[in-house]
Amino acid sequence: MTRRRDLNCDRIVAGLAEMGKPALVETINQGGNAMKTMTHPPEGNEDSQYDIDMGVVFNADDTLTPRTTKGWVRDAIARNATNLKYAPEAKPKCVRVEYADGYQCDFPVFRRKLNGDRYSYEIAISDEWVASDPLAINAWFHERVRTLSPETEGSYQLRRVTRLVKYFAKVHAFRTGLKFPAGLVATALAVECYVPADGRDDESIYQTLVALSRRSEQLPVSANGVVVSGDRDVDRVRRLADAAKDAVAALAAIGDNSTPAEARKAWKKVFRHSFFDEANTSNGMRAPEVKAAGLAAPALISSAVAAMAQSERAERLQSAVDARQGAGGASQPWAR
Repeated sequence: MTRRRDLNCDRIVAGLAEMGKPALVETINQGGNAMKTMTHPPEGNEDSQYDIDMGVVFNADDTLTPRTTKGWVRDAIARNATNLKYAPEAKPKCVRVEYADGYQCDFPVFRRKLNGDRYSYEIAISDEWVASDPLAINAWFHERVRTLSPETEGSYQLRRVTRLVKYFAKVHAFRTGLKFPAGLVATALAVECYVPADGRDDESIYQTLVALSRRSEQLPVSANGVVVSGDRDVDRVRRLADAAKDAVAALAAIGDNSTPAEARKAWKKVFRHSFFDEANTSNGMRAPEVKAAGLAAPALISSAVAAMAQSERAERLQSAVDARQGAGGASQPWAR
């Protein structure tokens, strides 16, 4: 997805030059890719899309109206894009590109101007330029991950649990055919409801689901002190809370004397994935053992790593090293 995002950025740069339009002065990685919380789609949902967000920034003096400026970006992509499902579209909050093989790229359009010794940003929303700080949410999430997780290094539990909450919401949206919180709203809910459990991701996600199950849909969802939910999210948050209640009931049945099969059956109700099938011994994975500490869960996180080919593991590890070096050494380790 990062490669696809960068390819579209190159198309925007080239297209703007070809059309004689102002050049970009900055790009800002956003969303799950920037936070390292992207997830796979639910199992069996072949139509589910991967999406990635990249803010594109113009100098304020070079821009015209929000609608016109977004039109430049849309047309720049359209000049060179191939294998599109639909033509690039200027949406109220971004320019969207959907590809035939099931992924989409969103490009929010910003303008910036220098105020003293720093830039201020505005985002093109519908027909208005609205004040925005596109880097603040990323910084907020990384700070929460480092501060709230029990680890002092590594991939950090809050980031792993956020992925699980986002995946849980996707799974049950697919199951019901209804809208659930997604993107930043789902991430903010995961941070709000997160309960740490040192060394036990199973206990952490269980207690986080308990907190989600008790959350009122009437309360706004905030990230970095800014409300990120809207009227449409009231029903979505309620659906997530209801699904969390059912998941908590299923997991509460796991006890000290539960068998591996009983544990797998309970976790499958939560994540609805064939990993929890009893016969799942492919890729060298063995059946999980029951532990005496209440939730007898399979190794949810490490299973994905165990299933990787050696070459893919090596590539991901090298990417993690590169990301750490690019983010200031080990102070911001990315998820492995």
